[in-house]
Amino acid sequence: MSSRASRYQYNNQPFQAQSALRRLIVSTLAALLTVLTPLQAALAENLTGQLQFAEGTYKINVGDILSVNIYNQPDLSSSSILVRSDGNASFNGVGELQVAGKTIREATELLESQVRELVREPRVTLTVSESKPPTVYLAGAVMRPGVLQAGSNSNAGSNTTDTENKTSGNSGNSGSRMDFRLSSVLAAAGGAKLNADLANVTITRDGDLYKTVNLWGMLKQGDTNADIMLQNGDSVYIPELPDQALDDATYRLLLTSAIGPKTFPIRIIGEVKQPGVYELNGTTPYLNSAIAKGGGFNIGANRKVVALRRFSSEDKFSTLFIDPNKHDFILRPNDVIYVSELKAYQAGRFAENASKILSPLTSSANAFFGLAVLGRSFGK
Repeated sequence: MSSRASRYQYNNQPFQAQSALRRLIVSTLAALLTVLTPLQAALAENLTGQLQFAEGTYKINVGDILSVNIYNQPDLSSSSILVRSDGNASFNGVGELQVAGKTIREATELLESQVRELVREPRVTLTVSESKPPTVYLAGAVMRPGVLQAGSNSNAGSNTTDTENKTSGNSGNSGSRMDFRLSSVLAAAGGAKLNADLANVTITRDGDLYKTVNLWGMLKQGDTNADIMLQNGDSVYIPELPDQALDDATYRLLLTSAIGPKTFPIRIIGEVKQPGVYELNGTTPYLNSAIAKGGGFNIGANRKVVALRRFSSEDKFSTLFIDPNKHDFILRPNDVIYVSELKAYQAGRFAENASKILSPLTSSANAFFGLAVLGRSFGK
């Protein structure tokens, strides 16, 4: 194209308008990129923070096995590094470092600071290739108090530092599978007892009171803030209430929750096929479920009314008379059910026989451990 034609095209009004539009689009895109780049970085940083909060941060424990890879430095890289009982681990070219109790990020940065004396701008990757199962301690109103140890894990976490690129977005967070929530730990221990004071659950960490949580808020209002992530070595204590004072609605809520007891003991005596002590499932805590556990009624059993002795504490009880055909009563731990013979009921001796049978059962202890299983002869 000649220079004359080019000047004509440039001076042409439609061409000028198109050029102006192109310049506007380019400048707008440049402005958007200028705004979006820091916004994108901020969003990424915020997401990383959310992930860190959600997953927790794993701390290296005594007994963990570490692996270290230093880019392009095979002599300094190593695997199967044991964290010994004193909390130290031996690293090639560096020697002893105290790593127990540190997060993977902290341990990586410590190792990197030592390697930097040997290698310019090292790229260090530290991995927990095998981890000692974390342990928590449970006490108080828990079905199975004591030490709870989670299953061991491989590749619990890793972290990479790169002094050439500090904006890589690596959160340094790892070991989420090794962390465990309070509700999961309680469920693994068989759940809380039904006299548990769930409003005052205390967590001790590193020898100090870390937090007191109210688990009723989680069960009733869905407040997940109470379901905290526990760490290795934490101690959980649930106080016991003096009486099982829960109303039926709250009692059922606890039974059907993840932290309620999975089973609880009841005893059935008298005219059933297999009298004895049974574990009743927390999802079906009903009178007729207990009778079914005992094999069902005998042919000569009184099916119109049964007697139930309920213990509100170790030595406080009440006696209830229930028609199982009309009311599938919700049972509680240590309830004792007595089924009489039909002829005793028809002769008007049911209350007398029930009193005779249940009178020795004056505490939950002797109701379950101090007496042999009572046979059908007591109902005659």
